[in-house]
Amino acid sequence: MKSWLFIALASFSFTTSADTIGRYMNIANNIPKMEMKADKQSHTWARSARTILSLTSESIAETLVLANEEAQAHGSTPLYCLPEGVTLNALLLNEIIQETYREISSLERDKNDMTVSKVALIGINRKFPCQSVGNKAPSMPPPPNPLQSHAENTRIEHMEGLMMPPPPGSDEGEA
Repeated sequence: MKSWLFIALASFSFTTSADTIGRYMNIANNIPKMEMKADKQSHTWARSARTILSLTSESIAETLVLANEEAQAHGSTPLYCLPEGVTLNALLLNEIIQETYREISSLERDKNDMTVSKVALIGINRKFPCQSVGNKAPSMPPPPNPLQSHAENTRIEHMEGLMMPPPPGSDEGEA
């Protein structure tokens, strides 16, 4: 099943593998600049660039939706879990792609060479993780608070002992 999912994800990346996230973001960042110019050619370029980004996002969104549905249909862990009433579409995915690009560490060596589809998958996983036990491994308990003092820990443990009855057959309840 995992191999099928990989093949499905890889198949849609062929359309975007020539376009890296660096090129995608260059287009996205230049659209407002071109719209500010007064000449007709700049405005035409901006409209065309918006269409290209929209088509790219729509193609990736449709593929992610299909891959997610297939994973769920075959009992595999879904790639992401959308909240009720939210639809993954080109507009939403375009926002996720650009947001994820900005969040990815600038120290990452090959950041601009990543495919748009890879950034989209990272972003959709971050924005819409699956929380239910059936869809994802149970969540880990929160890490201990390093700022909490030892005295507070002792006080809490003492209070728990006072509030909870001792287990049957223990010596604590007999005094």
